[in-house]
Amino acid sequence: MTNPIVSVILTSYNKPKFLKKAIDSVLNQTYSNIQLIIADDNSPKKEVWEVINSYDDPRIISFNSFVSDEDRHKTARYATQINTAVKKYSTSKYICYLADDDFYYPEMIHAMVNYAEVSGKEVVFCAQHVLDEDGNIDGGGIDGRGVRWFNYPLERGADKLDHNQVMTTRRVFDLVGGWDDDPGVWSGADAYFYDRIEKHNIKFYPIHIDKPLQGKVYRTKSVQWNIANGFSPENEE
Repeated sequence: MTNPIVSVILTSYNKPKFLKKAIDSVLNQTYSNIQLIIADDNSPKKEVWEVINSYDDPRIISFNSFVSDEDRHKTARYATQINTAVKKYSTSKYICYLADDDFYYPEMIHAMVNYAEVSGKEVVFCAQHVLDEDGNIDGGGIDGRGVRWFNYPLERGADKLDHNQVMTTRRVFDLVGGWDDDPGVWSGADAYFYDRIEKHNIKFYPIHIDKPLQGKVYRTKSVQWNIANGFSPENEE
């Protein structure tokens, strides 16, 4: 396997409680040729930047959007931040995406890159554990918790895959014009990104490994929790 660089775009907003675990999960990957781009969206909590500034690793690039409260709802902010991170800072062949309250298992990027390089596929995904805030992997209750996985290629990734479990090439990102950041799509901007990919007849391919490699924390009052319970996604805590 060759050793191409991988950019991990970590979108951050006001979650210092989870941010360190997210960052550590990237830096502790068994695959080391990583560029971690932390895109903070002007978090009000000063602890967020205390966490970010506590690292001294040359693989980390971080920036603050300094978006004003007045402008915050004019775009789907995490999609805007992803586009900025990729277009201004990324220099990689492959791009992975990560939210600040989620994390990767240590072998994830190595497994994803190995499969992509051998197979030539440009959009690949791994299995995902969906956990509660205490780290319990719960297969019951709210639909979608437990293990999220498909062992066959998907023509449609929207509504099936979380953006944290997907890796794309930079070529595909550029081909589809990046993420749609219209304010009307922000609660599901990853699905709209997948729609763009699907329109180019590009499939989503599972890596051939029998265990989840990405963990998603399903938090009370998170965007996902609010939507599942019929509340506005803007009430995130």
